[in-house]
Amino acid sequence: MTTELDRISNLPGGVIQKILSYLPIREAVRTCVLSSNWRCKWAMLPRLVFDDHQIGTTSKARRRKTTFVSIVDRVLLLQIGPVDAFELVYRKFIAASDVDRWILHLTRKSLKEFTLTKSRGSQYNISSCLFSCQELIHLDLNNCSLCPPSRFKGFRRLKSLRLQNITVVPDVFEKLIGSCPLLERLTLIDLHGITHLKIDAPNLQFLEVQDTFEDVKVENTLNLVDVSIDFGEASSYCSNLLKYFVQLPLMERLTIKGFLSKCAIGSSAEELPKPCRCLKFLSLGIRLNNLEEILAAICFLRSSPALQELKISVHQEGEATAGEATYWLNENHNWAFTQLRLMKVTAFSGVKAEVDFIKFLLLSSPALEELEIVAPFEDQAVSGEVNSWLDDNLNWAFTQLRLVKVTCFSGVKAEVDFIKFLLLSSPALQELQISARHHVVLGEVNSWSDDNQNCVFTHLRVVQLTGIHGVKPEVDFIRFLLSSSPVLERMTIQPTSVDCSLELLKKLVQFRRVSVDAEISYLDPLSSESDEDSDFDDDYTDLESDSDSD
Repeated sequence: MTTELDRISNLPGGVIQKILSYLPIREAVRTCVLSSNWRCKWAMLPRLVFDDHQIGTTSKARRRKTTFVSIVDRVLLLQIGPVDAFELVYRKFIAASDVDRWILHLTRKSLKEFTLTKSRGSQYNISSCLFSCQELIHLDLNNCSLCPPSRFKGFRRLKSLRLQNITVVPDVFEKLIGSCPLLERLTLIDLHGITHLKIDAPNLQFLEVQDTFEDVKVENTLNLVDVSIDFGEASSYCSNLLKYFVQLPLMERLTIKGFLSKCAIGSSAEELPKPCRCLKFLSLGIRLNNLEEILAAICFLRSSPALQELKISVHQEGEATAGEATYWLNENHNWAFTQLRLMKVTAFSGVKAEVDFIKFLLLSSPALEELEIVAPFEDQAVSGEVNSWLDDNLNWAFTQLRLVKVTCFSGVKAEVDFIKFLLLSSPALQELQISARHHVVLGEVNSWSDDNQNCVFTHLRVVQLTGIHGVKPEVDFIRFLLSSSPVLERMTIQPTSVDCSLELLKKLVQFRRVSVDAEISYLDPLSSESDEDSDFDDDYTDLESDSDSD
């Protein structure tokens, strides 16, 4: 009788440790019962993650007085070899002395990555022992206070630093940043104790700042490639900060959250003083009924000759009227963003100011291949009168547009007219994806088939429709696509509930398909799908019983 070969146990030790590192610590520990060869493999894990939400204690564990603290203590005590990465996330009360003890233990383990997140309660005062971990490469702290000992000389190998909800005085912060010569990634969110932020990091490549300061100085950071800044409320430092960022020679990605105003750039010119020649991705928050912010956005676009991806987040402040912004856009269609290939617009509600701005970008982007529109998640879609895209612009043709995505589609006339316009103006369109919102808006929408009997989409091959409710506008739309797409290869439809599933299926089989190769894939309703929650509150006492027998 031959025994089956145990392929997993015969893998190299490094491969087994890599596999175990992807398991929750609870499951990794339980592998000790597989065989005598597996008894201690979990104790050599280089990465340890402890989350008090995932590691629960059941009634059985509580009877044995097993707590989250005792679990962490025992795992660290039985650990063999170095610990490269340690992550601690806790919401319930844990004494600072317990956390201090764990950090002290880790200082003897050649620690390279350390993450501490205290989700609730007062801030944890970081143990001075942590500052002796000179092997650290990544440090992530949340809801803590920093006060390094006077002998601290910096983290000489640190490459990534993330600080959120941190209390630190300016001198300590500047010393910390200045004493990390290899620092490449820096994320700062809600710093307390600093009103004037100064960053001097010659090797820095990624910078994210989400806070409001009275002043910000960024110096000696010419290697920055990716910058994300959130102004929050308007601050005096915005203008100088943007002036600095737009002159960075290697910057490829720029994200500006909050409101973008003309004063933030500090220039009335149509282009920036110095072009961003390497900028490939730009994300802006903008009020499209504000001419100053539109001009600021276009100023960025005109100054970014290599821009390939644009993300616009629409903000509405007060009544979203078109006004002078619409007039300016209608009079300025002579610019071209020749490299722009992907555009995403979020919080699109269909008001005229938004429509005119998107029309302007579409007309000015001859190489655009992919367009994604995300409507508001709330019931804020505009169903009022919007000038027809089709009647005013019959000669428009977006010859390179190949993929159109519409998310949170509600079915109101403004959105339907918009999709009509894109379909009829994009002769090269190959793929259409539409995802409906949970509660479709039922309004009077003209029939697709009646209005567009002579339309033909000669390149449309793939259609994906998700969250379909089975209402008449949706059914008309499906029938319209099937009868107008001669090369259609696949249409995927997923209804929102079982109630509409059968009726919709009956209608689908009756529709004429102009493409003989068209295949309709009908997926299970969304409401019938449910993921079983993982039970993180299993008995964790296997570890104790196993160690007690040693």
